[in-house]
Amino acid sequence: MAKVQKHPSPKQSKTHSGKLRAKSEILEALEDMPFDGGHLVSLARQFAEALQDSRKATLRRASIPTPESLDPSQIVDLRKSLNLSQAVFAAFLGVRPASVMSWEYGRRRPSGSALRLLQIATRHPEVLLEVA
Repeated sequence: MAKVQKHPSPKQSKTHSGKLRAKSEILEALEDMPFDGGHLVSLARQFAEALQDSRKATLRRASIPTPESLDPSQIVDLRKSLNLSQAVFAAFLGVRPASVMSWEYGRRRPSGSALRLLQIATRHPEVLLEVA
């Protein structure tokens, strides 16, 4: 029975060609230099890092910390530091003004993407204003 040869998808062939290019560059560098064990080990490490960097980040290899919850006073302070009304602040975050009011009065806590945006805005408030 004849073996059927699979053709790599464009995505696979890009990754494969990138790996082959990295391999060939390292092999060319090895051919042009005198043998040095330490240098060879260094090149092998660089090659291994290049292969790891080419892989997609997945939850198996990366850990993404959950954003810390914000107190109502922190949300009020952030909004006031940006000199925004609750309605405008809500528009920047992509939530309803009632949600911002609930957060600021402590009736609810922001979660999910809103909490992540608030975390970013707390560290880099100028970013929130740049998206307007």
